[in-house]
Amino acid sequence: MTEKLVHLGVQALGCACLTVLGCLPGATAEVRAREARVAVSVASVFASPTDQAERVTQGLLWERVLVLGQKGPWSRVLLPDQYRTPAGYPGWMLSRHLSLDTPARLDQVVVVGVARAVVRVQPRPDSPVLSVAWLSSRLPWDRLEGEWFRVALPGRKEPGWVHESEVLTRCRPPHGADLLETAWRLKQTPYLWGGMTPLGIDCSGLVYTACKVHGRLLPRDADQQFQVGTPVEEADLRPGDLVFFGPDSDHIDHVGLYLGEGLFLDASGRKGVDQSRLDDFKARKTFLGGRRVFCEGEQELPGGQDPAAR
Repeated sequence: MTEKLVHLGVQALGCACLTVLGCLPGATAEVRAREARVAVSVASVFASPTDQAERVTQGLLWERVLVLGQKGPWSRVLLPDQYRTPAGYPGWMLSRHLSLDTPARLDQVVVVGVARAVVRVQPRPDSPVLSVAWLSSRLPWDRLEGEWFRVALPGRKEPGWVHESEVLTRCRPPHGADLLETAWRLKQTPYLWGGMTPLGIDCSGLVYTACKVHGRLLPRDADQQFQVGTPVEEADLRPGDLVFFGPDSDHIDHVGLYLGEGLFLDASGRKGVDQSRLDDFKARKTFLGGRRVFCEGEQELPGGQDPAAR
């Protein structure tokens, strides 16, 4: 792919059916980059070009990546849909986890709505597994055969097939209860710093993933998630609101999803993804408030239809 100048404004960070929340007002950035796609089910992004460095985040299958340079087997990258800087989340990813080949159309997609979707060689449940796709992954498709979507895989000529029960053609209504239903699908997932999948996830990754399924792109990290949405006092918290913790508002270090009745869902190193209590001693001492990011409405994915309506 030829090198090109990519201009990223805050409204250009999303993709089909995604509403971007939380970029700095008026922030833009120009970066010279090659566009690529994550070619594996999940690819870790590190702070420096070694897997011994801090894992800062992960990219999922088909996620857009801007490649800024290379060092040995590593690519210096930005993930535009995971805001950290105005241009995206910076880091280093193994070059072999990326593909520069993309299909002609990427605007017709289904979203993985279960913890783990299986992509098979043929459209039947006993067919061999070609790949897996994790919750919130967005898969381009071109044909529906019975109950199966034919999807493209980056860097592969042969398509795969995913069952309609594992994907969504509509962004589900982003109500608080729906965010919680999605987040609960990751219950008992082990904690992993920088993780974004049922193999391992961190607190802000849990929030980011649940919101992305429902068409809301939040910043990737808890401190910046605290800057978006509508502030909510503790007495006014509703299920699905985000709750934040830290020594002070300039040092947010934890986030969860409010469940109601003084409970919230979070990911921690002690128990992975599970419920916690606001009246727990540590939570009470560090609680800094809530934010509401959900709203009414439903959006259809471009090119997609509810399979039940076909």
